[in-house]
Amino acid sequence: MKWIATAFMTVALALAPAAAARAEDVIAKIQKAGVFRVGMAPSPSDQSPNPDTGEYEGYNVEMANEIAKIMNVKLQIVPATWATLVSGLAADQYDVIFANLFATPERALVVSFTQPYAFNGFMVMVLKDSPIKSLDQLDSPDVTFVGMTGSVESIFPPQIYPKSKTKALVGENVAAPAQEVLAGRATAHMIDPTTFAILKAQNPELASRTRLLNDADHLLKPVGLSYAVRPEDTHMLNFLNVFIQDRINNGEYKILRAKWLEKLGEKK
Repeated sequence: MKWIATAFMTVALALAPAAAARAEDVIAKIQKAGVFRVGMAPSPSDQSPNPDTGEYEGYNVEMANEIAKIMNVKLQIVPATWATLVSGLAADQYDVIFANLFATPERALVVSFTQPYAFNGFMVMVLKDSPIKSLDQLDSPDVTFVGMTGSVESIFPPQIYPKSKTKALVGENVAAPAQEVLAGRATAHMIDPTTFAILKAQNPELASRTRLLNDADHLLKPVGLSYAVRPEDTHMLNFLNVFIQDRINNGEYKILRAKWLEKLGEKK
């Protein structure tokens, strides 16, 4: 077995310089091209298209613009869907995923996550008159969750409640799963506190006709929100981690997130 370990070490040492060169190249490549390409999928208030202009706006758009300014390049937002966001990075459609990605072990097999810039988790929303009174009752074949295709809202339910069903919607309308619950076409929807607060402010019916089975102090699947890079892009990963930590240390991230939460909540 010792020779196997030695062989792996030899290969690793041989590949290290090439890997390091590729990792260094991504920032140099961006600066040479003069463009920082970021992949985004809609998720207010972190990043979503303005309904009037179609241009992306939100917390992560501001963060991406700051990164572009530091590198002295222009920002180019490449729209994607939650189902194609990770595969688009692997296909070099953009340099970084700048979206509120849940850093899960499954995704970490194919991308490298930055340190979290925030943390989130899920509450479960049902109709106010639903017979479901507790989280324990959700693990039943009579329960149908709803979420957007490729989103954690459609991935997590079968992991936590394997006896339940999950209905995956195609599209990018973050309000669509809640509408499915309101229409009685689904039993429950896993929703993060931020999205729930925004949708509730925009749609009073959501507040009056639904209830939550858990609150923000008892979230399901609490996890970090992170950006993502290709595994070989270690220089970019380190750069983004330093940037994130700097914004956390100076309190800027809290100010900006509060700003966009308030702004999105005001939209009717």
